[in-house]
Amino acid sequence: MRLSSNLRMKLACDFARVKSQGSSQAGKFLVLGVLRVEALAEFQFGLITGGKLGNAVMRNRIRRLLREVVRAHRAEIAPGWQMVIIARWRAPQAALEELEKDWLRLARRMNLLKQSAPAVSAS
Repeated sequence: MRLSSNLRMKLACDFARVKSQGSSQAGKFLVLGVLRVEALAEFQFGLITGGKLGNAVMRNRIRRLLREVVRAHRAEIAPGWQMVIIARWRAPQAALEELEKDWLRLARRMNLLKQSAPAVSAS
């Protein structure tokens, strides 16, 4: 299933707002910047893959993998967040599973995921 285009951040001012007003955490392969925006009904995300990662083929591969990670966890992401995912220099050597694990760890650390319902014990 494709991610709808309204979930993607496209404007440079949105990226700049996340950087200046939001907070960020660095992982092994990614840096995750987030900003709470109450007006959003869902979430928005943007990807940054700089030229130091490699040629265009490599940068596009990393972007495809990162979009897949967001698509796979779309239902878990809480509404009202703008996030920017920046690929670090180690990202080209990472497999999808490693990128996903790093993203999940950062997303949990930033409270980006919906809170799971508390377990009900059978007494």
